[in-house]
Amino acid sequence: MERRKILQSMVNGAISVGTISSLYVDVANANAADSSQNLGLASKLRKRDPSVLRNSVFNVPPSLQKYPKWMTGKWNVNMKFRGYVFPSTKIPQNKVVSNVNIPGFQKCSIAFLSDIGKETCQFSMNFNSDNTEDRIFDYAESINAHLGYSAVNEVLYDPKSNPNRLSVEFIKSQTRNAERIELFCNARESELVLQDYNNNNDGKQAQQQQEIFVCSEYIRQVTFSLSQEFNVARQVNGNYAHFFTWRQPMDDNGNTMTGNVLTAAYLDPQDPMFFDEPSKPVAVYSHDIVATRL
Repeated sequence: MERRKILQSMVNGAISVGTISSLYVDVANANAADSSQNLGLASKLRKRDPSVLRNSVFNVPPSLQKYPKWMTGKWNVNMKFRGYVFPSTKIPQNKVVSNVNIPGFQKCSIAFLSDIGKETCQFSMNFNSDNTEDRIFDYAESINAHLGYSAVNEVLYDPKSNPNRLSVEFIKSQTRNAERIELFCNARESELVLQDYNNNNDGKQAQQQQEIFVCSEYIRQVTFSLSQEFNVARQVNGNYAHFFTWRQPMDDNGNTMTGNVLTAAYLDPQDPMFFDEPSKPVAVYSHDIVATRL
């Protein structure tokens, strides 16, 4: 179904909107302290409430994200679209859906998930031995897989110089919605929590502790594409955040890792509706992840 028809179906109710709770991976039993004054990331996700996924105010540039040792290596990732919600209580759904500049409503408007709504997608991800993500590899893999063809010419990223900026250059005239994408990370959060895990091995139950790693990244994306005006690039600004949940592999060989990514889309300050919803998400998308070690 064409993306324009999908959006119209949302307005007409032909495609049902998922419930809030159905989008979240269960971290209800994770052993992390709740505080109404200062919620940790796991506690925010545990609330299953989009209103706590507020956009971050840019302050001090965040440091490079580090990942648990059990994520090190190359993984074959199977991603499945779980659903979406339009959580705003201030902006009617039909007005949200009619705004095509909201991240996720057009291809490439969320770089890492370049085709929101694609039912399934398979690609590779790599986490380096120094506990960092191989973003040059991962972004190229994910974008090409979501679009269904070889679209990326080059990914430019130097974490030592600036861990908060990444550029994607597309093959010329290959992708209608993007010639170049610039990503700026405004904030990051991460937390490692423990959750009880019952391992039923040969009929004998053994209770263990499973590590769950949650991390978030608040991104401002600037997308440049061709316009109808000769020699003038079209520029679209978008603001969104990814909230990843990764579960430690508990199989005998540590070869299967499961997870989820919630993506919260925010209004840009230049959007006419911005002051109706300046910090809370107007759309939240959810994808389930099963990763197998290569």
